[in-house]
Amino acid sequence: MKRERRTNAISKGCRWRIAAPLSSRFALHVSPFVLQSVLKPVLRLFPELPGYERGGGPVIPQAVILRRGIRGHEVLLLKRTSPRAWELPGGYLEPHENPAGGLRREVREETGLEVRLERLLGWYHRTGFRPHRSPVYVCTPAGGAVRLSHEAVAIDFFPITGLPLGLFPWYREIIRDAAAGVAHPAVRQQRLGIGAVVISTAIHLGELAGLLR
Repeated sequence: MKRERRTNAISKGCRWRIAAPLSSRFALHVSPFVLQSVLKPVLRLFPELPGYERGGGPVIPQAVILRRGIRGHEVLLLKRTSPRAWELPGGYLEPHENPAGGLRREVREETGLEVRLERLLGWYHRTGFRPHRSPVYVCTPAGGAVRLSHEAVAIDFFPITGLPLGLFPWYREIIRDAAAGVAHPAVRQQRLGIGAVVISTAIHLGELAGLLR
């Protein structure tokens, strides 16, 4: 009986001595560097999104920056790092900052351009997914030079008749109205429902895969 226990103990010890190096080798392979290299491409598939805010969401001023091109008006768009899609410059306000001043700062930080705010196109309340309120201004370049920032992987002017496929769809009407000289004194409602979410996700993944031009 004692010999059997001793034999079992020895065999258990052998199994432990064999298993321990295997565990060590596994732990060595699953290092933070390896995890980061494996997970980073996967995490890129999930866009970075702002959190929800009550009361209609945050105020995010945006700029339709127009210039005269060979084929008429051109609009400046930037392709966000995440979510990976073309959209209008603009962003969150700092505390005690008004929409016009905040927009000038955001455009400068994101594109390198100084802009002249020509007029207010209108207020757009986007409801549904990530609700927010955007005063959209029609602007023209007034100085500076286009440069990339950490928030964008590409910045370019596009003709109004040749907007990129990777543009979020709710901006197309806004850009056309801005170029046509339209103004909206009443608040405009834009519902970002499940259809907008599906299209936006497809754009994000398509841009990451290099399928959209």
